[in-house]
Amino acid sequence: MHKCYAVVCCWIAAACSQTASGAGNDLLLRNVTIVSPERTEPLRGAWVAVRDGGIAAVGEGVPDKDASWSHATVVDGRGRYLTPGLIDSHVHLAAVPGFLYPTPPELRDLAMAYEAQLPRSYLYFGFTTVIDLSVVDRAFIDRFKEKPLHPDVFDCDGAVTIANGYPMAFLPPDSRFQPFPNFLYDSRQAESIPDEYPPEEHAPSAVVGRVAANGGICVKTYWETGFGPLSNLPVPTHAMIADVIRASRAHDLVVTMHANSLAAHQFATEAGVDVIVHGLWNAPRDGVLSEATETVLDKAVSRRIGYMPTMQVLEGMGLMFQPDFLEDPLLAAVVPRELIDWYRSADGQWFVEELRAEFDGADNETILASLSSDSGVLSTSRKTVSYLAGRGARLLFGSDTPSSPTYGNPPGYNGYMEMKHLVDAGVSLRQLLAAATIDNAEAFNLEDRYGSIEPGKIANMLILAENPLESVEAWNSIHAIVLHGAWIERSSLSATR
Repeated sequence: MHKCYAVVCCWIAAACSQTASGAGNDLLLRNVTIVSPERTEPLRGAWVAVRDGGIAAVGEGVPDKDASWSHATVVDGRGRYLTPGLIDSHVHLAAVPGFLYPTPPELRDLAMAYEAQLPRSYLYFGFTTVIDLSVVDRAFIDRFKEKPLHPDVFDCDGAVTIANGYPMAFLPPDSRFQPFPNFLYDSRQAESIPDEYPPEEHAPSAVVGRVAANGGICVKTYWETGFGPLSNLPVPTHAMIADVIRASRAHDLVVTMHANSLAAHQFATEAGVDVIVHGLWNAPRDGVLSEATETVLDKAVSRRIGYMPTMQVLEGMGLMFQPDFLEDPLLAAVVPRELIDWYRSADGQWFVEELRAEFDGADNETILASLSSDSGVLSTSRKTVSYLAGRGARLLFGSDTPSSPTYGNPPGYNGYMEMKHLVDAGVSLRQLLAAATIDNAEAFNLEDRYGSIEPGKIANMLILAENPLESVEAWNSIHAIVLHGAWIERSSLSATR
């Protein structure tokens, strides 16, 4: 190695010499094993050179002697694994787990503590890029991006939902339009749409145009007839979605669709959306997948539609009925202590009691059994994921954090739990790696910057103690994160610091 290289043999010393404010400094990682989806096998004894926040070069053995690297910070990664940073393509950044939106005034201090920790929590579990599928508070996204440390953020701007449909229908009729200003006009229910919203301004071309003008990279649509007390909700027609897709193509935007029932997946598949952002939860459950279910899954595979299983959504509700969940040290790493203390309080248990009432006051054990992955909805989800994984489907990683007011969907950690569910359901470790890196990047037109360890990509990478192709638990063995070329020790990101 060139005698002028600043050799750093200690990982702690390396972390101290390369901080987040050092983006743009040169960094040379040596003796690492690269595990990246573009490679059929790990590349052992490799080196990666980083300059100006990007990957400048990748090689094997001893890096070329080059005086231009004489001032680089050099890290010896012997025994470590280097992977691309992870992409979670289904988050809702402005929502606080356990809170209703908007945040009640009396909980504002807790919400501020959560907001301060939030970007660090995603990084703690290796998510260096996130995609917010439905922006409800643009100012929140802006504040997130202003934090000293934060994942790269992309979004679909505001939800493109049909008038009076999901999720608008959860709000009273006289106040539901203001939070969803980019809704699709539905002439079938013209009498229930306020006159202040002209049809032409809510035509597919107009709503998609606003998403593009606001910097969105994708469009979030919905096919959801509702659940519980809200059922028989209006849903878009094939003509509406065809127009949305046509307008989105003109702006090079990805079309995603919220869908979780068999009917919804049939609609999404026939419509030709790019990504279905939920698993097939609500299909007939008779112990095996029905012919109709297999047919729609086969079409998703053959048409290369992106598929996000989001299995942790319902498990996240079940975690509220796990007596020891609030003592979990991984939860403490991503959620401020004062917020966890509030979850333990009577006020913080409000959603627990609301769900308990829906289960007719059943005890924790009974509720947990109904929400477990071995029964009910999640049993179907596991079967569909196994079916898709076995047929080479275009699986994409998305956690839907948080999916509801449950504190069982903590940022970052929720994604790690989703990973474990996917592997348990039959997704191979190599498929998981691709789903959370290059496949996500390609699905959202980000592959020129993210998803693999190749020259020209942004230097967002993870240094692991274990091989992620041997165990899913390796994703919890992160030693450090490289974020735009800046070295960050994982321990410094914990909410306990």
